[in-house]
Parts: sequence; C-alpha cells; structure tokens
Amino acid sequence: MEVSGGADAENRDIYMSNFHGRVEQQWDLIYAKDWKGEPTTGQWNREYGLIVNKDFHIISLLGTGRYIDYLGRNLVIKTQNGRTSQKWYFHQPSRTIRSRPTNQSFDIYNSGKGNHMQYYSTSSRWW
Repeated sequence: MEVSGGADAENRDIYMSNFHGRVEQQWDLIYAKDWKGEPTTGQWNREYGLIVNKDFHIISLLGTGRYIDYLGRNLVIKTQNGRTSQKWYFHQPSRTIRSRPTNQSFDIYNSGKGNHMQYYSTSSRWW
C-alpha cells in the first residue's frame, strides 16, 4: 500500500504499487488498547503477525503520522480524529483486515485489476 504522490496531506488516496521501500509505503500498526501480556490461545496469528479481532490503527510513517480512514469507499490518510472509521481489525475466518464500524475489508479496486485501495464487502480473494 502506498500514499498517492508520497505527499503527507489530508485525504490523500491510498493505492497498491510495487514495493520500492520509500516512506510512503511504510506503516505502523498501533493497537487501540494497551497490550496486557501474552495473548490467549487463538488471538495471535503467527503467519500474519496480527492479533485476531483486536482493534488497531494503521498510521503512515510520512511526517505527521496520519491514520488510514475512508472517504466514500476510498482509503485515504487523515489526521487522527477518534472516529471509529479509523479502527481496523484482523478477521481470522476470512484472513482480511476489516473496518470496525462497517465490517468490510480492504479491497483493490476493479476486482484487483486496478491499484486503487478501497474498502468493500469481503470476498477473501487474493489478487
């Protein structure tokens, strides 16, 4: 995933591209609640490196650390605002990242034929 144009600006689109390692492709996951010790059985997915069904935010490593949010169906970066639209979680059965308020997943536009990122009904198809 990459921030459009590499610019740290409000409402910039997020899309898929080949890995080049620049900062506009770097993200941190920060769990919404403090971690209190080792997770119990079934919470940690070692293959994906995510805790199952635990809320997190995805934060751009561009200068001001904006959060992934959505505008319409498009994934964008926005200043942290406390809205649930900035909360995501790992859904184990479908192995997708989903929006907490809508329960819809990260999706590549046009059934994976484009590079624009959006959130949409979960299909669990790997492009």
